Amino acid sequence: MMRSVRAGVLLVLMLGGCTVPKDVNPVAIYRRISGEDDANRPAPPGMDRPRPNLASVPPRPERPPPEVRDAVSAALAADRERSREALAPRAAPARFGTASPGDPTIPAAPPPRASLAGAPSVPWSEGAPRRGRAAPLVPEEPAAPAMPDLAPAPPPPDLLGAPPPPPRL
Repeated sequence: MMRSVRAGVLLVLMLGGCTVPKDVNPVAIYRRISGEDDANRPAPPGMDRPRPNLASVPPRPERPPPEVRDAVSAALAADRERSREALAPRAAPARFGTASPGDPTIPAAPPPRASLAGAPSVPWSEGAPRRGRAAPLVPEEPAAPAMPDLAPAPPPPDLLGAPPPPPRL
């Protein structure tokens, strides 16, 4: 007896974790058929206004004469044929540094190159541990390589200046 009660409670708990899809759920089907699902929906726009008066619709416009329709059709056919031709190249290519007729917040030229500075010299001492490294576990560490005391020379001035203009096409 106690075993069947435990099995029943276990079955109820297991079924409580299951979900039934909306398409086959009888409660969802009833709500859809009875209209309960639509009760909380807002009304469609314009339902609070009166019905439109169809007498206020203007009459159908007059049809233009055949000559006008043929001229419009010919112009459309000419536009279609022109669209199939290759575009002619522009007279002058766009250049950097010229003002753009578009959005003024977009710069007309790329930003200047960053200037390069020489790096400071790195002091080497044979007895002190290097920065960023743990102290060596081995008591004898090999000697540090010989380093010059001065920083290397800065790059030539042509690397520090503005970029060269783009080649003319």
